[in-house]
Amino acid sequence: MEWKIHISPHMLEPVHRILDVGTGLFLLLGLYYHFSPDSFVSKSTHIALLVSVTAAFSVVSFHIAGVYREWAASDLVAECNRIVAAIFLIFSGLLLSAYAFKVSSIYSRRVILAAMFLWPVLLCVERVLLRKIVFRIFAENVAARRAVVAGCGKLGRSLSAWVDDNPWAGIRIMAFFDSVECDCESNSLCEGTLDDLPAYVNKNHIQLVFVALPMRDESVLNELLLRLEDSTAQIYFFPDMSIFKHLMGGDVAHVAGQTAIVLRSSPFEGMNGFLKRMEDLIISSMILIMISPLMLLIALGIKLTSKGPVLFRQWRYGLEGEPFQIYKFRTMKVLENGYSFTPATDRDPRITWFGRFLRKNSLDELPQFLNVLAGSMSIVGPRPHAVKMNEDYRKHIPGYMLRHISKPGITGLAQMNGYRGEIKNDEDMQKRISFDIEYLQHWSVLMDLKIILKTVYKFAWRQ
Repeated sequence: MEWKIHISPHMLEPVHRILDVGTGLFLLLGLYYHFSPDSFVSKSTHIALLVSVTAAFSVVSFHIAGVYREWAASDLVAECNRIVAAIFLIFSGLLLSAYAFKVSSIYSRRVILAAMFLWPVLLCVERVLLRKIVFRIFAENVAARRAVVAGCGKLGRSLSAWVDDNPWAGIRIMAFFDSVECDCESNSLCEGTLDDLPAYVNKNHIQLVFVALPMRDESVLNELLLRLEDSTAQIYFFPDMSIFKHLMGGDVAHVAGQTAIVLRSSPFEGMNGFLKRMEDLIISSMILIMISPLMLLIALGIKLTSKGPVLFRQWRYGLEGEPFQIYKFRTMKVLENGYSFTPATDRDPRITWFGRFLRKNSLDELPQFLNVLAGSMSIVGPRPHAVKMNEDYRKHIPGYMLRHISKPGITGLAQMNGYRGEIKNDEDMQKRISFDIEYLQHWSVLMDLKIILKTVYKFAWRQ
């Protein structure tokens, strides 16, 4: 008799929780030992209290941030985002507690800051190693769950490709089935039609059934689900969303007692929104401190080379299409700050010689960090367009207004791919919009940091 151990990756979740918290606590103790070994004698009670409070905050914060929500089969980038959010919550709680009880001077700021940055790095590296090495061996040799796919179309093939690329998920596809009309013979794992699937599931002790059939085949789906009721297999339905060109969401929501699939939603809802705002506040504050001498010199240069105010305010569309005033250094002799204006061109005579230098090096955009602090913009996001330009392009560029489900940014994915400055034709705008939508569909903190670093590199070293 063949014995097979069937262990779901989710059974390891309690162990994972303990390891994550333990990593942070050992990191704190290790850093204290490295930077301040005498503290273990002189402040042993305070260190013990720090460890206890950190452990309590960790359990709560990891749960709130959803770190273990489908962690065994979730995307690595999304999980690392949740880890960063959890660590930020932990240290925010520690900071507020230290301030409330007036004990912040007791603890080493160097240790706390080092732990705040190293802890998420260690956890993300651990995720990579665990999935790529440990889980791969474990899933392939011990805990692989047997699955079948109903549907040999594009969606079914993409599911199979994902399973092949991610063996740590602990899934082994045993067979494919499809309707009589569909050509399934080209697939080597094809075992027949949908009529054969229920019997195959029971005979081979299949644990997972992935249904990847078109939603229009309602009668076929109902018949298949009815026949699968005589099995213990878990069933996952993957609706074909290809009919929705600009899908942003995909989560399941419960509204009025009914289950709904979210086809379009902002990526900055809930914890993601909080994390995005903290990212904007921290980075923009640091940047403004560093560039304040440069901004003073630019302000002086504007005053010496032309008459008029230093800052120029212009109406743009922001979050949810609401107008706001964007700040820039004035680069023109005129001050067109209404809804209607004439867009600048490369050789525009209205631009001063100093203004041309500012535009060429993107220095006129620096006051927008004030917009970020005020909350009307983000550092990274779709670039805000003038109100008149929005009204013109929204009428004939598909998906144009989707960019307004997030705050506009100082820089963005479109700008990193060369689509910045003067818009010469509709194709330029269409390319910008496609990159804006791609950014919203795949947003992550790591993506933001990558765009920021590329912006600094490209603009700071421009010839």
